[in-house]
Amino acid sequence: MSDYKEIAQAINNYINCLKVLTENKILLNKKDFTGQLGEWLVETVFEGERAPSGIQAGWDVKTKDKFIQVKSHAKAINNKARFSAVDKDTLVKVDELIIVVFTHDYKLKEFYQVPWEIVVEKTKLRGQKTKRNEINWNDILEYRKELNALPNQEIINMFKIN
Repeated sequence: MSDYKEIAQAINNYINCLKVLTENKILLNKKDFTGQLGEWLVETVFEGERAPSGIQAGWDVKTKDKFIQVKSHAKAINNKARFSAVDKDTLVKVDELIIVVFTHDYKLKEFYQVPWEIVVEKTKLRGQKTKRNEINWNDILEYRKELNALPNQEIINMFKIN
């Protein structure tokens, strides 16, 4: 039998958490927690600014000298997929792709920082039912960053695997 008091408390905790994350501008809307968390992480670590609209084409974060597209993933323990869907044909200026890979419990696992020219070169059309452009992380290993080398370690440390 379910413990409804425990379930009610968990739901209230979740709602309160969403409220705090929204008040602190980590969550900007009710969609895609993982995507917004990754964009906030990139925005904060690189002292940038997120795009005003979550549905705009091209870039997600603008720094003083770059327009960055961010792809974020939270991978289940048994999920072996190592790719990101990318709109490499965007007509909007993009300088860099950052791929943020979290564990299933949102610890920072991998971080890729890829120049856009390399993204265009390495992206392939894939998919069995629906074709889409994807970049395989194994093809961009030289752009994987050591987490300890990223700026603003205070923020990075919030997501480190213990």
